[in-house]
Amino acid sequence: MSLSDYVHSPGAHCGSSSLRNLATHYGWDFDEPLCFGLGAGLGFGYYEGGPASRLIMGRNGHLETNFFDHLDVGYEDRSGQDWESAWDEVRARVEAGTPVMLFVDLYYLDYFGTDTHFGPHVLLCVGVDGDEVVLSDSEFDERQRVSTDALRRAWGSDHGFAPLDNRWLAVTDPELGRDVETAARDAVDRTTELMLAPADTGWDTQGVRGIERFAEELPSWHGLDDADWCARFAYQNIERRGTGGGAFRRLYADFLAEVESEIDVPSGSADRLHGIADDWTALAGTLKDASEADASERERLLERAGEEASDLADRERTFFESLD
Repeated sequence: MSLSDYVHSPGAHCGSSSLRNLATHYGWDFDEPLCFGLGAGLGFGYYEGGPASRLIMGRNGHLETNFFDHLDVGYEDRSGQDWESAWDEVRARVEAGTPVMLFVDLYYLDYFGTDTHFGPHVLLCVGVDGDEVVLSDSEFDERQRVSTDALRRAWGSDHGFAPLDNRWLAVTDPELGRDVETAARDAVDRTTELMLAPADTGWDTQGVRGIERFAEELPSWHGLDDADWCARFAYQNIERRGTGGGAFRRLYADFLAEVESEIDVPSGSADRLHGIADDWTALAGTLKDASEADASERERLLERAGEEASDLADRERTFFESLD
């Protein structure tokens, strides 16, 4: 059984495109940048550990729940159940016609064909067919299928930014409790808070301070045993891996372009952030080159990357102070 009235569509980022597909399903008519912005998805984290010994991420970890909270939409968010209990609940919801968001490690999804653990990757379960699960994954043009055993491994993986713990999320009441303008205003407030004065969210260093620490430590990465992989993974997490380019800044700039005439943000904010996104893309290029260079050249390129990141930290602090 697969949800016949669910429309799958690919997108830039797994979380925001899954929200966009839910918005289409429930008739809210939001595009992906609006979903990303309403979820206050922009952020920055600098982390020691994961697929590489140093890791960065340009979004925060609460995009999906922030989205529903800002719009006052009823939802259930569960984690920590054993496989059987979690799967029974998800299957029952899907069979009742409700798409269910899952948080998984894409390493175990056969259709990705990757040897790198990465989680949480966000997708929607939209069907159950015997021993197979039908998934709406934003990375692909068509719905995908995996065995329930593959899903069990992907859903309960210990790899990623934190153990995935069979986490699932489902809408329980699709009525919008707040208008988009109010939700967008609160979402921008939340984003500036996350960038300028973040609470403890599990990352080693958050927000603009995280970019500053990243910039400070980049030159010393050449001494790491996995220096080439750290640089490569940082490049990917800025420009690839579902970021929409420019460390998610392009997605957020497109959101601001949609709402800046409706809420009180400085004129031209979207254009300013697009310019910042372009410089994140340039930094990604430096990191990619560093990942492919010999040791001496890598050291020089990481020094240059540190200078580029330091400039970005200064610009982002000024930008988010203007939004604040």
